[in-house]
Amino acid sequence: MNPSMTSTVRVLIVEDHPVTRAGVRASLADHPQVTVVGEADTAAMACRLLDVELVHVVLVDLRLGDEQGLELIEYLARHRPQTRVLVLSQASPGEVLAAMKAGAHGYVSKAATTAELTHAVLAVLDGPVLPPEIAARLVGEFQHRSTLTGREREVLGCLARGYDNREIAEELGVAVRTVNRHLENIREKLGSRRRSELIRLAREWDAAG
Repeated sequence: MNPSMTSTVRVLIVEDHPVTRAGVRASLADHPQVTVVGEADTAAMACRLLDVELVHVVLVDLRLGDEQGLELIEYLARHRPQTRVLVLSQASPGEVLAAMKAGAHGYVSKAATTAELTHAVLAVLDGPVLPPEIAARLVGEFQHRSTLTGREREVLGCLARGYDNREIAEELGVAVRTVNRHLENIREKLGSRRRSELIRLAREWDAAG
């Protein structure tokens, strides 16, 4: 649906925290080009509203319930591709990338100002919306990932699944000392010394595909 055929951009807010929902609605309420047509606190409720309301932009909390945010994005990409999806969340670059891959058209932080939020809602109609700092971080992490060898990526994949060094060695059919060497190389390339940080990155990249 082309929003130019209606007087305003029609927005559905999907957020499971009532206070946050109210704040988002209040932020959008005074903009003459934006109309909030509904609110939902679950993916199922959002789908029901989408069946009865004309919606141009869906604002989705990525951390809605148990993976409901990402599942809703995937559903909308398959069944309502004409509807623009804007993630409204506090997410890591890996989570944002996973959302974009699932079908989201943009991301705006919950810490955004009223002006930034309304700008994102209007801008996402014309193309992807990513704050410069998030875009830069995504590019940086992809550049780091591209320097890893195939075996180093396999080691990170095992880390994402919670394996310890011995289990990684068994999974890959190598000695534990070889795993240790791969981990040292990974730490050097990614500039991270802590195992917990490597696990976080590994899980983000695994989620993003």
